[in-house]
Amino acid sequence: MSVKTRIGKQVDWIALYAMNRRIPQDGAARFDCPVTLEDVLAQTRINEDKTPPYQLTSPGEHKLHLDTRMGEITCKVKVRPTADPHAPLLLYHHGLAEIPYTSTWNKLLPANEPCPAHTVAVQAPFHANMAEPLRVGFASVEHIYQMLAGSLRIMQYVQDQFEKEGAAFTLASGVSWGGITSLLYEGLFGSTKATVPLFASPKLSQVVWDAGQLFDRDLPVSRAKLDALLDFTSIYERINQRQIFPVLGEHDLFFRLKNHAMVYEKTPLVTLPVTHVGAIWSSNGTVRKHLLNSLAWAASQSH
Repeated sequence: MSVKTRIGKQVDWIALYAMNRRIPQDGAARFDCPVTLEDVLAQTRINEDKTPPYQLTSPGEHKLHLDTRMGEITCKVKVRPTADPHAPLLLYHHGLAEIPYTSTWNKLLPANEPCPAHTVAVQAPFHANMAEPLRVGFASVEHIYQMLAGSLRIMQYVQDQFEKEGAAFTLASGVSWGGITSLLYEGLFGSTKATVPLFASPKLSQVVWDAGQLFDRDLPVSRAKLDALLDFTSIYERINQRQIFPVLGEHDLFFRLKNHAMVYEKTPLVTLPVTHVGAIWSSNGTVRKHLLNSLAWAASQSH
């Protein structure tokens, strides 16, 4: 193992440790959830009185207001349209606790490098500051569902507006948490031509379990119940596997290759010799090329 890889794994360990410490420790009650993700999604709606749809295809940052089981939640999107109204839409979602939410979007799809698509960065609920994603977003399983459902409803609303104005098709992508969100989006709505999860899989329960094992933290829930709550493979399996273009890191401590690669056995999985945090912040050229190649594939299928 190279020195760079050893350092990268240590950075992953530190990041996981810091996140683990910020997740609430208040026991089994967090895992008692009377609703499913799809229940929460059904009760999450865009407040159209406060969110004019016409602004969402205009360049710049825009607020969206969600009516939810937990009250009103405000999120943002950053829109970078291209000149051709009939170009495809690339919906991009950030990682958990990525502040600002446009960081990896700007690295992968910088404004000074042409992209043959409208691109929109979506902000998840509970991402107003560094503490909120874990302190609030992981306060309970229902909060986790709400964090996902809010993003899903925003993605749907943005896609609807762009396609009404002529966008040819939509590709969904995201990194880490955003990769999970992009898979759930296609699994639940079936409205994209391609999905590109970066350093992620639908098995969120596996990530939580592995982190608990790494830090010798006893979870107040059985593995079976954890999987029932946070393994989204059943939703993922609704997707046409030919339309999924995943990337995993060979030295990733978050989404460990040995625990997640089997999910993608029917897809053209790409693996890179990177760690999780290192991949997100350093392998922009390779990942950007993969993303644009996936976009080109989707375009070839739309004729």
